[in-house]
Order: sequence, then structure tokens, then C-alpha cells
Amino acid sequence: MSLDDLPPDDVDHTSFPAGPCVVHTALKADLGGIVSVHGDMDMTAAPAFRQAVDRLVDEGARSLRIDLSGVPFIDSSGLGSLVYGYRRLRDRDGDIVVCGVGPQPARVLRITHLDRILSVEPAGVLRNR
Repeated sequence: MSLDDLPPDDVDHTSFPAGPCVVHTALKADLGGIVSVHGDMDMTAAPAFRQAVDRLVDEGARSLRIDLSGVPFIDSSGLGSLVYGYRRLRDRDGDIVVCGVGPQPARVLRITHLDRILSVEPAGVLRNR
């Protein structure tokens, strides 16, 4: 399944009240970090996301899985945060995988061509990690 296989995003996101974004992190024994995001990934969420990435990289993570399965909406600030994480890991010869990408974030990643730079797994792809 690719991002092109996802249905179009027909949801009017302006009708939903903005909720707080919650970011959870975990560092696995194989030096891989997991960042799970829940809520809109926008300018209010960007600082918490970047702090989570910084903490995991500073603790030695060489790879990150960014779980966006709880993210219904992403804007340019959220995209900037993903690029920030990509650059932090690239500078340390690491890698980043963005997984659980739903329709609206997938559309934005596709339009901006970030799906060509980041390793992206759409929602519904099961991986053993």
C-alpha cells in the first residue's frame, strides 16, 4: 500500500475544535526511538515534538519511528517538525520512519513531496517493531 492508495481527505478540519497534542516517547534496547503523536500536529504541537526528538537523539537513538496514527491533521509546522527530526537523525547517520499516516497527513506529505524524502508507511501497514 502506498500513500496514493489512501482515499481522499474529504473532512472539513475547520469544523473540529483544536485539541491538545500529546507526544509519547520510548527508547528501545536496540537504540531505536518511538515517538507517538496524538492530536493535531500544528504550531502548538511542534515544540513538544521537537523536544521529544531531541531527548531521544540525545539519549542515543540512532533511528526513530514516528507514529502518526493518532494525528488527524498536520500543517506546515508539523511538517517542519518532521523535517527537523529527519535532519537530527541524518546528521548522525540514522534513519526515520513515519508510520500510521492517515488521509489528511498523507495528502499533505504527498503534495509537498516529503513522502519522497521521508520513509512513510500509511495507516494499516503492520510491521513487527
